[in-house]
Amino acid sequence: EVSNGLCFMIMIMMILNHQPRLLTITSGGTINTIPTPLRRNDPSSPWCYAAILTPPTPLDDDDDGDVDDDGNSPTPSSPSSSPTPMLPPGSNFLATQVWPSSRIASTVIEKYMDPSWTVCELGCGPGLPSLTAAKSGARRVIATDVDELALEMVCAAAADQGFIKNYKNDDDVAEEWEEEPFVTKQFDLTCRDNSLPKADLYVLSDVFESAAVAEGAAWHVQSILSANRKIKKKDSSRVWVFAQSDRAQRDCFLEKMVEWYGDKDDEQLNVGWSMDHAPDCEKELWMFDLDETMVKYN
Repeated sequence: EVSNGLCFMIMIMMILNHQPRLLTITSGGTINTIPTPLRRNDPSSPWCYAAILTPPTPLDDDDDGDVDDDGNSPTPSSPSSSPTPMLPPGSNFLATQVWPSSRIASTVIEKYMDPSWTVCELGCGPGLPSLTAAKSGARRVIATDVDELALEMVCAAAADQGFIKNYKNDDDVAEEWEEEPFVTKQFDLTCRDNSLPKADLYVLSDVFESAAVAEGAAWHVQSILSANRKIKKKDSSRVWVFAQSDRAQRDCFLEKMVEWYGDKDDEQLNVGWSMDHAPDCEKELWMFDLDETMVKYN
């Protein structure tokens, strides 16, 4: 059986020596996070933080079953100094993990995003697509989620990669917020009173965790597309939606979009999920279908 220490070292090698980090959150506590790159074997790969719900394992350099070189057994950390494996109350575990759809979204963004675009990710979670957009030179990136912990993780990863400098996460300071190249914003997809930030590209990856979220996402996407009809085509926004084939609630989103397009004399009436991952950037909506078993992690 492979020792915990060796497993830990293998994991570290797989993420290119990115060390696990205790992330201090606004509540004053800490959570365990690990840098999760888009490509494990590429030192220049964009990456995000993902939460891990087990305390870090002490390294045993000589693999002899102890932690220090004197043969002493490891001394348990005091409860007050050890991070809890629990997330803060109200946090959504799903929003702290990197899902296959976000990896595909990030890959597509790297290849097809126009650097002149402002990119807004809805339901960003740890924000790998947003961080990839920043790494790829997007003019501006806005990462949104309803989960405050997810946004804190995005901010930490963005700061550690040099995308955030004098950042203030304060919507009251509107002028400063508008000037920042990378910002986060709390945004609830199920709430229709929220106002979407202006962007050239909106990205949603694997957000359909419930019918309410799917319907809310459809409503907001329809709002984006409706706004397109009031401006010149060259100034219109596009929406890229990514979802695994086994996500039942994505059918709810599709039904709402087919309903909306069905009432309009529009060139894009055959809306549906596509396995074609080379989007036409002139199209206002592209819905990416994907099989999670085919997602590459290298």
